[in-house]
Amino acid sequence: MVQQGGPNIRIGVAGLGPAFTNMMRELAAYPHGKVTAAADVRQRGLDKFASEWGGETFTTVEEMCASPNVDVVYVLTPDRFHAEHAIAAAEHGKHIILDKPMGQSLEECDRIIEAVERNHVRVVVGHSQSLDQPIIKMAEVVNSGQIGKPIMIHTSFFSDWVYRPRAAEELDPALGGGIVRRQGPIQVDIARMMGGGMVRSARAMTSVADSNRPVEGSMVAYLEFEDSTPATLVYSGYGHFDSTLHTWGVGLQGFEVDASKHGQARKLLRDFTPEDEWAHKEETRYGGTKVGQTPHRGPDKRHAFFGVTVVECEHGSVRQSPSGLTIYGNDEIEELPVSAGEEYGDRYTTSELNLLREAIANDAPPRLHGPRWAKATQEVIFGILDSAAQRKEVYFQHQVPFTGF
Repeated sequence: MVQQGGPNIRIGVAGLGPAFTNMMRELAAYPHGKVTAAADVRQRGLDKFASEWGGETFTTVEEMCASPNVDVVYVLTPDRFHAEHAIAAAEHGKHIILDKPMGQSLEECDRIIEAVERNHVRVVVGHSQSLDQPIIKMAEVVNSGQIGKPIMIHTSFFSDWVYRPRAAEELDPALGGGIVRRQGPIQVDIARMMGGGMVRSARAMTSVADSNRPVEGSMVAYLEFEDSTPATLVYSGYGHFDSTLHTWGVGLQGFEVDASKHGQARKLLRDFTPEDEWAHKEETRYGGTKVGQTPHRGPDKRHAFFGVTVVECEHGSVRQSPSGLTIYGNDEIEELPVSAGEEYGDRYTTSELNLLREAIANDAPPRLHGPRWAKATQEVIFGILDSAAQRKEVYFQHQVPFTGF
């Protein structure tokens, strides 16, 4: 029998950058754990952490992993350090939440899996937006067969991702920069959850449309599952069309987006030198002067939209709605409400925090987003990049089925 819940957990945060600032409210509100430590190379961030959170501070992740006051290491460091820091946590017997992407190669993914299994710890890989409640519910509806077998899957997102202020490493493909590596795992996860997990092959193309931002800024990928179900993944980060025009004006954080701010990110960069941009990015890290505040959950909070996902099945289609899901059946349209959750309620049912806590309680791999699932997602990401570079279909060998329900 699966045990829900589990022990309260003591969390050590590896990396106090923008990813941490995006998670602060959830970490502070989480009722079943406490942030007790942080590691970062910036003393300014560590000083603010000690003042605001009252936990231990360390200048290396390895030192934090050795702390007896940490049960779980939340890896939010730059992508090129994910494998190194996840392995360090495992070697110290700590459980892990690992921000996406899992690793920058399949070899890195294998090294993480080996360390986790040898040290008998648990890891959840945080493709966060694929854990949004409507996406989870959509996967449940599709996999249940209630509207028949899926025959077509589509997910798309248009944003200004390319033109948001970036550190130099984020604009270097060799260090993991670009839409495919940074954002692609979320779309691949969503498609795999709807299609059963087992991707047979990929055919894709990417683009670099701005020589001043020399990383892939858009992609179109065609995936084919083992059972022949096709899926299309579309992403553009060039800040022209915006997906909120398809999602009732509601954006990634679940709040209405001000259409008058179209092109704001690009306009900001026009007056920046590279040094200005890097300095601006530095100020968005914890302890900086441009750390934004995530709005409180309230009556204007809607479901978050990582673009649009539509699944066409034999007897109907399903997509997100402002209140949950809409199912377009043979004879009628059904609105299926899905709770957005409250600060201390079911919002956390499938969050990375509760998935890991549940896995610890059950002494078993997490039911969603475990390491072998994450490796399979990364295999598809690398396949998309290889297909685009070689202009050919790429086949996969390390896929695992979706068994979340």
